[in-house]
Amino acid sequence: MAVVGAGLAGVTTAYELAALGCSVQVFERGGSVAEQSTFASSALLSPWLPGLTGAAAPAPLAWRWRRWRANRQGRDASAALFELSRLGLARAAELRRALGLDDESTSGLLVGLVDAKRLAAAQALLQRWQTLGLAVELLGPQQAREREPGLSDQAALVGALALPGGGTGNPRLFAQQLRHQAQRLGAGFRFHTTVRAIAADGADLTLRHEHTPPTSAATRSAESEPGDTLPQALGPQDERFDAVVLCNGLDALALIGPRRSGLVLAAHHEASVTVPLRLLEAHPELGPKAGWIDPSRGLAIARTGQRVRVNGGLAITGSKARRMPDFETLHRGLQHWFPGSVLHQQVQQGQSRRAVCPDGLPLVGSSKPGLWLNLSPGGCGWGLACGAAQVLAQQVAGGEPALDIAALAPQRLA
Repeated sequence: MAVVGAGLAGVTTAYELAALGCSVQVFERGGSVAEQSTFASSALLSPWLPGLTGAAAPAPLAWRWRRWRANRQGRDASAALFELSRLGLARAAELRRALGLDDESTSGLLVGLVDAKRLAAAQALLQRWQTLGLAVELLGPQQAREREPGLSDQAALVGALALPGGGTGNPRLFAQQLRHQAQRLGAGFRFHTTVRAIAADGADLTLRHEHTPPTSAATRSAESEPGDTLPQALGPQDERFDAVVLCNGLDALALIGPRRSGLVLAAHHEASVTVPLRLLEAHPELGPKAGWIDPSRGLAIARTGQRVRVNGGLAITGSKARRMPDFETLHRGLQHWFPGSVLHQQVQQGQSRRAVCPDGLPLVGSSKPGLWLNLSPGGCGWGLACGAAQVLAQQVAGGEPALDIAALAPQRLA
């Protein structure tokens, strides 16, 4: 089996395939795992809640039309996504426990409700969530502040939702540790290797790849970990595989041929700032204890170890477009909810671009014989990636999948 892309989706897929006894090779154009979208992604592990929406990401008119059409004509995938989300959280917890992974995780996730309109909408959805077996707890503002004592007394708050099973973690650290576990099971990782094309060759697929090392020593030392890349032949190389799983986000379009598949993807931009927590003995409650979501501003605030990560600034553009991130909005949002809690002069800024479908759901399933997709499983919190990888690996290996996720397959967008 070949896995293209060594982000969180690629690493979890490689591990699950190796755990099932498959021979796995991972191809990554960068110098290590989780260097692209995963590097600056949200640190939240969150169950997916149908009906709970936040601030809509700005998008071009043509894409909004595609989104409306996809949601109008597509099948209802809420049940499949909900079950996959629940499986993903359970699988992430199982991997942490069984493999001894330590990704600076914390338990607890609250969704802030800032006005009466959002409170009423949440109250109307509570029964639906309880029917699905999700015991969401509605807290009053005082209860929310007892769980998150660092919240500002001046910030408007009428209530909060406590999400069961939710929490935070460092997705890149999780991917790095899981990569070593996959290697223990025999999976190989080829870094600085770009996949150029994939062609059907009878029952097999021929994957053409090329070693593409960094052009300068400075870049090479900054991106590569010792021993990541074994010596490889120069020039394009062809290699046969029984199956190929694409986990490389927007780059997957060039390999599957969008004109033939009819698949259209856009770039979902997200900015992040990671800041050291201010540690004061006189004020030990500074900063978040776990995870905090502000749907009204489109912000996610997460505690990871002695740092705080804020994600937001969402926008959707064409797959090749770039966008200047708005880091100032993230700083203002953090100061609004948790004033004076971090050392802003030591900030680390980041930006991620992940693939997004018109209906906003992940792409998990077979695109054509032998070719599989695992794209954008982190859009609902990175814990979803663990469930998507497990179910997809079971399908690729010819076993019985734990869930029926046909509603998330690429055929829904054909």
